Amino acid sequence: MKYLRRFLFFIASRLFWVTVISALLIVAFYMAMNATNIHILLTDGMKARAGVILLQQDASELTKFFKRDYLESDEQLRVGMSESSPYADYDIRSFEHRITLEWMWSWPWENAARADFVEEVPAIDGQVKSARREEVVAAGGEAAVDPPAWPKARYRATLTRVDGQWKISNLQLIEYLP
Repeated sequence: MKYLRRFLFFIASRLFWVTVISALLIVAFYMAMNATNIHILLTDGMKARAGVILLQQDASELTKFFKRDYLESDEQLRVGMSESSPYADYDIRSFEHRITLEWMWSWPWENAARADFVEEVPAIDGQVKSARREEVVAAGGEAAVDPPAWPKARYRATLTRVDGQWKISNLQLIEYLP
């Protein structure tokens, strides 16, 4: 009886530690999977948003990345798509877009996440439209021929899982960076 009890205790203790380690590995796997999905969503979503503003692309594609109610309240997107956009007088051919994820947290069992990141567009390839060239040069000088710089900024994103997919539900501008 004494040997049986020791044997059962040995088996139970090893089973307990195997269960704990397995649970930790599963939680780590899901956290890594969420982190990867969120990083890709932020990179692709913010690049698509910049493309809508800079290149006047179709804004309906943004619903893949953003919740519709956020898109309706996004002031930068609203200005970028209007005639008062700082890029309305320019023919922009391409741009370089970068996202640097600074911090992200999401528990595997929650449907919400937060992320802090820096967005920058270091290069915009384009020129002022020929019909507006004289007016723009008169107002801003010869340097105004090139498109204005995109402001480098730090954001805090709130993401929610909708039907198994992450979507950006809110973007909060933290600060503009030099």
